[in-house]
Amino acid sequence: MNLEALSTYLEVQQLHAEIARVLDAGEFQRWPAFFTENARYVVQSRENHDRGWPLALIHLESRAMLQDRITGATDTIFHDPYAQRHVVGAPVLLEVTEHAVHCEAAYIVMRTQRDRLPEVLSVGRYVDRLARHEGRWLIAERMCVYDNDLIANSLIYPI
Repeated sequence: MNLEALSTYLEVQQLHAEIARVLDAGEFQRWPAFFTENARYVVQSRENHDRGWPLALIHLESRAMLQDRITGATDTIFHDPYAQRHVVGAPVLLEVTEHAVHCEAAYIVMRTQRDRLPEVLSVGRYVDRLARHEGRWLIAERMCVYDNDLIANSLIYPI
């Protein structure tokens, strides 16, 4: 791996870590800033993804839609409070150009609530397309492809 490839790899890994940290800290208003203006964010089962079926739990098509989702999750929806903990695996860079990266990384998201045992909220992989914007990588498309057939009936915060 040459120095440029290593630098890109570390930048992608740092992006994944920063997103996880922001979500785990409950700083949801900061989350949309990691995406391009016309980004796509999709949460979809592995079965539907692998078969090319469009059905998804969440399908957002712009940074503005991501911001609306956060407003709904933090200001509108009433639910028992919980925290998340993201564990993101090392990214695999599938395709790299000067201005774009296609990569995947495994993830697990745990949900914790007071007086309850932690529970697995989602397990799967991120399938990302990144775009270079003002010297840093932003997400142009994130597919959260979850492996579990069952998912919590209240998927509120971003995966």
